[in-house]
Amino acid sequence: MVLIVVLSVHAGFERNLKEILLGYAPHVRLESAYGAGILDWEPMEKSLAEEEGVIGAYALIEGYVLLDAKGWQKPVVFRAINSENAAQIEALEEQLDLEAHPTSSADMGLDDRAVISRQLAEALSLQVGDKLNFLASKNLDAVMEVYRIKQQERAWILYEDRLGPFAEAVETIFSKSGEEEVVEGAKLTEAFRIIQDLILLEEGTKGKPMRAGEAEIIDGILFAVLNKPLRKDDSGREYFAAGTQQVVRNMLGDLRDIDLKEADLQAFANIEEFVTPVEVTVIGIYRDTKRSQGPGAFVPLAIGQQLKGLQEAVEAIGIRAEDPYHAEVVATKLQKKLGEDWLVRSWMKTHEQQFQLVKTEKVMMSFALSFITILSAFSITAVMYTVTVQKRQEIGVMKALGARPSQIVRVFLYQGVIVGIAGSLLGLGLGLLALEYRQGILTLLRGIGIDAFPAGFHGMDELPARIIPEHLGVICVVAVILCLIAALVPALMAAFRDPAKSLRNL
Repeated sequence: MVLIVVLSVHAGFERNLKEILLGYAPHVRLESAYGAGILDWEPMEKSLAEEEGVIGAYALIEGYVLLDAKGWQKPVVFRAINSENAAQIEALEEQLDLEAHPTSSADMGLDDRAVISRQLAEALSLQVGDKLNFLASKNLDAVMEVYRIKQQERAWILYEDRLGPFAEAVETIFSKSGEEEVVEGAKLTEAFRIIQDLILLEEGTKGKPMRAGEAEIIDGILFAVLNKPLRKDDSGREYFAAGTQQVVRNMLGDLRDIDLKEADLQAFANIEEFVTPVEVTVIGIYRDTKRSQGPGAFVPLAIGQQLKGLQEAVEAIGIRAEDPYHAEVVATKLQKKLGEDWLVRSWMKTHEQQFQLVKTEKVMMSFALSFITILSAFSITAVMYTVTVQKRQEIGVMKALGARPSQIVRVFLYQGVIVGIAGSLLGLGLGLLALEYRQGILTLLRGIGIDAFPAGFHGMDELPARIIPEHLGVICVVAVILCLIAALVPALMAAFRDPAKSLRNL
């Protein structure tokens, strides 16, 4: 009974956790393997939406902002989605708390609106209709750029270990093919990766940041020149316009000779290029919990592009699968089709640690509660042993009359089976009864000051439960088997006892 109740309630929590997560998270996430933005995201949306097993695709952007509301400031994770994508909007609407604030799809598409999480709303006492200001964390980059100017050296000195090998690679990977220049795809990728992380340094992820002019040159080499071949062939070779190698040489020469004084002045000028605060109106609050915390706010794509300074690009494409639980199959097919230039991950991989924790909780609870069943088995062993002692004379008579040890054992095993089946059926019935009236039991416990499942933590007032017939069957079968094992030891002791000693006091 205890195992059935606890595991069914845990399965209910796990199901609700997945339902909430799948309501706001992409089933499959696709992004560039090089960390670059996606410029041609609109045709990719349409193309991916037509793939087998996919019901929709939408552009998305994620990042941090400083939220200013009611005099409070709080760092918040936001997610910008394409509000023109009906499938994503409908999925998000399903997670809204409609009792407090009915919201229409038309409202969701407005550029100055936002949907916030329940956790954020409760933390800052926010309600539908409140005004919020988002301050871009990108502004910090401009401030830090100026602050570090006197600490900087030119990029070629700081990163000579990568810029030098890259310059050497440029001299060897290009070859002539008629009026075009051709590069083996593998060699180009290898050269690309030598310096691609220098662009990430500009965002302050590690190391010293480059001056804006230096970063722009490297960005131009990688994404304006080498990432735009004229064509590719089946053998993996990429064809560029004649003179491409010389263009890259010239750009590397400009990087060596960049005017540091001018770059410093440009960095000071960039301090004026702040992203102005964005004001939005709260039109909905979606359900998330402390166990399944989602983004603090959903905003339209245009606001996300403005806050991240991406202009017309997006960071990733989210995909909704027909069956979310087969999202890994969809991700595998897309990865094979798109190749190594793209990272394709299902929600199982993205949230793997979160669900591994849930799985570990379930295993540990099953392990701990199994001791109750084992203790019951020992109790049955004690009872059966007592029976053999009480019936030793009857056993002696049976053996004197020619009963075989196997027949004696069978008598006690039958008794163990009867106890096991009766106990399992009774436990099954009581467990299902407790699950049926679980809400009343929970209300009763809360009435006397015991709240085992606080709504503030789990985000739900009702106690969820999911009855899985396979689990019930396994629990009942294991219980019967334990009863058989519990009866077997006393039965063997009784079967091989000396009948003369059993009949001595008859």
